[in-house]
Amino acid sequence: MEALDATLRAATSTTPATPATLLSVSVVIPAYNCAAHVERLLASLCAQTYPRDRYEIMLVDDGSSDDTAARAERVLAQWGGAGRVLRKPNGGPASARNAGLRASTADVIAFIDADCVADPDWLASVVGALATGAPGAAGAGGPLRNVAPPGWVTGYLDACQFFRQRTRNGVVDYLLTANVAFRREALTRVGGFDERRGVWAEDADLSFRLKQQGYALLLAPGGCVTHFGSPGSVRSLCRELYRYGFGAAVLSRNWRNGRTPASEFIRHGGAAALAPLLAWRLRRKVGLARALSFWPLITLEHLSFCWGLCRGVLSDAGRGVAEKGAGR
Repeated sequence: MEALDATLRAATSTTPATPATLLSVSVVIPAYNCAAHVERLLASLCAQTYPRDRYEIMLVDDGSSDDTAARAERVLAQWGGAGRVLRKPNGGPASARNAGLRASTADVIAFIDADCVADPDWLASVVGALATGAPGAAGAGGPLRNVAPPGWVTGYLDACQFFRQRTRNGVVDYLLTANVAFRREALTRVGGFDERRGVWAEDADLSFRLKQQGYALLLAPGGCVTHFGSPGSVRSLCRELYRYGFGAAVLSRNWRNGRTPASEFIRHGGAAALAPLLAWRLRRKVGLARALSFWPLITLEHLSFCWGLCRGVLSDAGRGVAEKGAGR
């Protein structure tokens, strides 16, 4: 607590001069039962190098049953900048992010997760990349650093850089919402995040729909965010990949990029079959013995995604039948 108070005092001690053309920013944080993390995150956001009078911090409490909202209000009350807590019934992270989007009038909406901490230059880097990047750029994402207790699963996630902005052939494929900034008008144009309950991969879905509207997505070279919420067990990793597979199947209705459930099944099924080779490629990072130990994890990771895909296809087919029946 003393360290938190010292950080807040430092953050409120100076007021940087603000260029008149600097983009205004709302930092939106979806939060559900995050009392253990929220003060650490907010302290890092209060200490940003971005001019304090050009950004606000908006925590959206998604129906928490703990004191997440109260802790956030205490931290923001000590800060010299604009901060608020929005309360809403539980609807999932996509719903919480959209609530922040609707409540904002800023030029840019920056997203970060509640189990993260931002480097002091985070906002300056991601918003700067967006402001100075290619015309038509809708979003920019920065690097992610994963911190978790040592273990087999977390060691694998670190070795393969599981938490990273995704690129294909040198082009941004999609951006992760743990470290990203979007122009508000672009988010509004595509309707924000898909809010279907129990469906993950909404960050990939948003990126794909933005690109389909002709927007570009960029990478910011700096502005690292540290992530503390890594799955630490085989069960939690498989559950997470299952959810991503399920979400990819359901949300692929929105996509026109060839990422169909069938193509994704082939891609991830192929990765499961090639797990020994994928493990071998990690040997220079972690050593041969440890790399080969990841072989079963890689297999389980991709098979879990495929299982989620299959269940998502069946769920989406059932939903389609129900919608047709209701239409009659």
